[in-house]
Amino acid sequence: MRVDVTRRGGVAGVSLHATLDTRQLTETDAPRVEAALRALPWGRLSQGSMGPDRFRYEIVTAGDDHERRVMLSESEIPEALRPLLALLADRGQIRPASIE
Repeated sequence: MRVDVTRRGGVAGVSLHATLDTRQLTETDAPRVEAALRALPWGRLSQGSMGPDRFRYEIVTAGDDHERRVMLSESEIPEALRPLLALLADRGQIRPASIE
């Protein structure tokens, strides 16, 4: 499964993007990431207030024949998803998004 994570906002308003393929993860990390993704409120767009200097996350997964997308404010990130975000940051995979 391909996972795209885009983080926008923060003090500088920078967009960062990471792509991850769960098939390339270790046998330990892959089940944790997939469990975190199953816990997301898919299809729900964030209605939470976006305070100053806060982050907003867009997470998109693409599998065999489907794509799912969710947008969450920083305060709405489920505890189960935090390991995925930490994994991406630890591996240095959160990079500046291209300018559109």
